[in-house]
Amino acid sequence: MSSWRIIIAALAATSTTMMATADGQQWATAANNGQLMPGSDKLFNSYNQPSINTDGLVVFRARSKGPSQPVRGVYVFDSAVPGGSITTVAAVSQEVPQPNNTSGGSGGGLAPFREFPSFPRIDIASGMIATRGQSSPVWTYLLPDGTETRVGTSGIYATVDGTLQSGVGLLGAVADPVSGALVFPWFQVPSTATGTRFDQFPGAASACDGEFITFKGNWTETSTGLGRTGVYFRSMTALGGQSPVVRVADSTMIMPGQVAGGTVPFGSTAPPSAAFGHMVFVGLDVEEAPTMGGIFLAPLQSDAPLTALVSLGDQVPGEAEGARFTRIGEALSFDGQWVAFWGAWGSRMVPHLLSCPTDGNADLLQYCNEQFPDGYLVEVPEHQGFFAVEVGSGVVYPIATTGSGVDDMLYWNFSGSPPDSGSGDEGGDQELPRWRSATFVAVSGTTPGKFDAVFKANAGGVDSLYRRLGSVGPAASPLIGMTTPGTDVDPQAPIGSFVTAVGIERDALRGGRLAITASMLEPVSGEAWGGIYVRDMPSMVGCAADLDGNGSVGGSDLGDMLSQWGCSGPCSADLDGDSIVGGSDLGLLVASWGPCN
Repeated sequence: MSSWRIIIAALAATSTTMMATADGQQWATAANNGQLMPGSDKLFNSYNQPSINTDGLVVFRARSKGPSQPVRGVYVFDSAVPGGSITTVAAVSQEVPQPNNTSGGSGGGLAPFREFPSFPRIDIASGMIATRGQSSPVWTYLLPDGTETRVGTSGIYATVDGTLQSGVGLLGAVADPVSGALVFPWFQVPSTATGTRFDQFPGAASACDGEFITFKGNWTETSTGLGRTGVYFRSMTALGGQSPVVRVADSTMIMPGQVAGGTVPFGSTAPPSAAFGHMVFVGLDVEEAPTMGGIFLAPLQSDAPLTALVSLGDQVPGEAEGARFTRIGEALSFDGQWVAFWGAWGSRMVPHLLSCPTDGNADLLQYCNEQFPDGYLVEVPEHQGFFAVEVGSGVVYPIATTGSGVDDMLYWNFSGSPPDSGSGDEGGDQELPRWRSATFVAVSGTTPGKFDAVFKANAGGVDSLYRRLGSVGPAASPLIGMTTPGTDVDPQAPIGSFVTAVGIERDALRGGRLAITASMLEPVSGEAWGGIYVRDMPSMVGCAADLDGNGSVGGSDLGDMLSQWGCSGPCSADLDGDSIVGGSDLGLLVASWGPCN
């Protein structure tokens, strides 16, 4: 018997003692188009990508269908409780939490929410949820000349012990007309002129440790009128709820890691991700054409030191010497131990013609078609991929790259505020619509050197979600995509339907569960369906799956697993250092793969 067969037989003999679940997992429905929205007689109709914590709490943004004013809000579902119900975190027309002294709601109520522009996020280890909200002006006050003014149409809101509270708003410049004292000094922009307020909070805020919100904030420098940006955090519980905003990095700060005498400041910062007392964010010198910067780690403390985890110019792992990162994506998935990110290298570009969306805000659609009647041509990097960096060791591992089974990982959308649409913030922060690119990856891992990652990519014109168990293990394989029958995901989906779109966000993979959004369509009748879905992601997949279909886990399953690998690449390494490929190398390979331990 060959040495490989001896190793397989020995491992198979002990595989029945492994505590694991076969990867025949079913999708569970958190919400779908057949369910009534809480407190409404309307059904769910569309969804943004959900976030999930380690206890299985799923938070998502959703809306009903028109033609009358749709119901819109942020909702939470406990996927760990069989038959659990959906509850509302915040909804359009609901009163904005204090501070709020301005009438404007129905029935004489106070200023209400008007929209939730970004997907909501949930703390990895608690039920704290953070969401960005747009509203009617929440605060009415007098200026020193006696003129009444109203401010505060945007903010970040978070749940503390289950109660929605205002985390930060545009009220940092509100002052008493007589004394001149700031009314809400904890909302002002730190490390700049006293009384400087934030202008807007782009992107999605992150919740952390049941206490902190971390976010990106834009503001205007009062002495120069220049627009500035930065990343910040604030405790929602310290000092009786009046703890100030704390700066981590902004565009007045010199980026670390420069040669002696370097004076290049942060030109752009991206919305951060946070977990277990730390945040990570992308900081660059020039957002459109960066030459310096990368991914930074910072503890949630005053004057936090910044540690560069990955920088532009770093060697790309798994590629030929001299292949160096030239682009790093803004969307970071962070679980405290691992950071997953998108990166590109090289100078070769591939043209893509983008078409205007066909569904959504009518003003936005009209503006896009007026500006780009023949589509919009963009160029995307030929060499791109997803990577995971281990915070403790600083080692960067490839998750998947173009040319290894996928063609593209960039997705584009057209968004912004059309002229005269009235959707700008207080008349001063209306950004015209433009094409924006995004990437989607989520990572989870607790064992050194081992991670679980799910990402969205396109192969042969088909969008799918792929899973990769790393750092040693098989290549990424599709979980669900545009060829998946709808009833495989949701038994209520139309018979004969297929998945037409799938989505994840950076907090989608936690605690051994994956939360996604999926849309389905029956091609003959045109009947559509969709929802938010959750499934278990057993870490022992591969080593404890019934691959041969005989109804039991063990026996030849491990051999089938190795056959699926092909064993031409991962099986042909001299892992034991004896200068011979074979012998105990395969056993070391299997033993080193996280799911087999």
